[in-house]
Amino acid sequence: MHVNIGDWALLEQATAWGVGLDSHTRDMLLRYLTLLYEANQRVNLTRVPAEQAVGRHLLDSLCLLAVYTPPEGARVLDIGAGAGLPGIPLAIARPDLRLTLLDSHGKTVQFLREACAVLELPATVVQARAEEWAHNPDAREQFDLAVARAVAKMPILTELTTPFLKVGGVGLALKSAGETDEILSAAPAAQRLGATLELRTVSFETEQGTVSRAIGLLRKERPTPKPYPRPWKQILSRPLGVKP
Repeated sequence: MHVNIGDWALLEQATAWGVGLDSHTRDMLLRYLTLLYEANQRVNLTRVPAEQAVGRHLLDSLCLLAVYTPPEGARVLDIGAGAGLPGIPLAIARPDLRLTLLDSHGKTVQFLREACAVLELPATVVQARAEEWAHNPDAREQFDLAVARAVAKMPILTELTTPFLKVGGVGLALKSAGETDEILSAAPAAQRLGATLELRTVSFETEQGTVSRAIGLLRKERPTPKPYPRPWKQILSRPLGVKP
């Protein structure tokens, strides 16, 4: 199947974020997008047209590196990984990263496992709910970096993310430019969970023009209290720090 991927020249912007775009990296990114859109014929993984994929998938993932550079060999968790965004592009751009992809949906997890096998990407794929897996000793406070894209409102996402981070670790939540107030509203939740919250922004060119992204940056400063994250119904009905 031939996939008409978007404007490949746009990817050059990522060099400003420290991404090396040698032929191997480009080939891996292209293979990933091809796998994604082939699988999208069978499983609903993305609504973004393939001709917009360089900007809206690759650059939208790699822009996290514009606000934070993970240390060499960092252990990275993609929460609610879905189609593998932003985790897989980050791992392709930074092959030293040790990636874990977490998702609760069986068909999505199957695609992630197949894609990582084809790409020979040494990633771990876990099928579980974040609020449950975060209480597993093999996962809790084990990650240097946790990333999330289009998962949940920021107060909820903060509770899902922070327990996975080591003290000194960082969480990055990719949001739209119009969600800055939502990001900042999670500051009380972050404080209760042992972290501080910062707002960062980044802009880049896509096939459809300039896009601005807001990024919530969590810095883990102390261990998260054991009761968190709470069961999903409690998280959803009573988000931390949000007045009813």
